[in-house]
Amino acid sequence: MLNAGVKQNHAIEIFSAGCPLCRHITDEVEIGKCEGCSQTVYDINNMTDGVKRKMRDYGITSVPATIIDGNIKVVGIPDFPWICSDELYQKLKKEYPLRKS
Repeated sequence: MLNAGVKQNHAIEIFSAGCPLCRHITDEVEIGKCEGCSQTVYDINNMTDGVKRKMRDYGITSVPATIIDGNIKVVGIPDFPWICSDELYQKLKKEYPLRKS
């Protein structure tokens, strides 16, 4: 249970190929995330073993794909605004759970 008034910080990982859609979601998340949330962008054009492993672990087969806290997975361009809030996080947790393979 969240404490009232206490903001949780989240780790946001974006898998990108540098295409216009990928840049759009990267920019949108950057603008909408709060100061406490971290954003990491993985460029799949410069694939490393670590990125390959993360993609396999998260079941990513297309980009852009956004992972939040290792348990939320949003693929493509979402139909909601990326404005950091506990309400958005709860909605994403419910509607976009990461299903482990």
